[in-house]
Amino acid sequence: MLILNDRFEMHRRDGMKHYVPDSKASFILSRPFGLDSKTWRYLEPIFEALQQAERQTGRSQFYGYLAAVYRTYKEWKDLGISKRMARHLAKYLNIPRRKGTSPVRTLIDATFPALDPKQKSRWSRALEFAALTKTTPDDLPKLFKNYSGIAGCARFAAKQKPKKEMYRNDWV
Repeated sequence: MLILNDRFEMHRRDGMKHYVPDSKASFILSRPFGLDSKTWRYLEPIFEALQQAERQTGRSQFYGYLAAVYRTYKEWKDLGISKRMARHLAKYLNIPRRKGTSPVRTLIDATFPALDPKQKSRWSRALEFAALTKTTPDDLPKLFKNYSGIAGCARFAAKQKPKKEMYRNDWV
């Protein structure tokens, strides 16, 4: 059994130390207490992609993370459990949910809580646009490139499927 510690050393059972390069994770992800293993199985790849994204730089730094979020959402959607799992996750992590909150937004809130709310909104709208265009998770970076990045996809999503009515018709 191999265990990683904060100094990037790997300890084997026989007591030998081996150096682990910086590209490896400095800690092992473990399931939070109280979270069922089924839910953790869906979230673990997202957390791993987030760790990898935080070690990268550049404009496309978080594309892998967004692809992992989108892959989980598509899997939930195909199984018909996306809204139920999002409610379960929000309840467990005490994430405030409004009536129209997307499961994609709940996944982003759960896995990257320190992110700016405006950025969370932009990312969730971009992934909703990817769902509208029926893009596969592997083709997500190509979609972002074709529509001028994440913000471009979010703009198209807002045009094609607005969250609320633009005009009120109850004014006298």
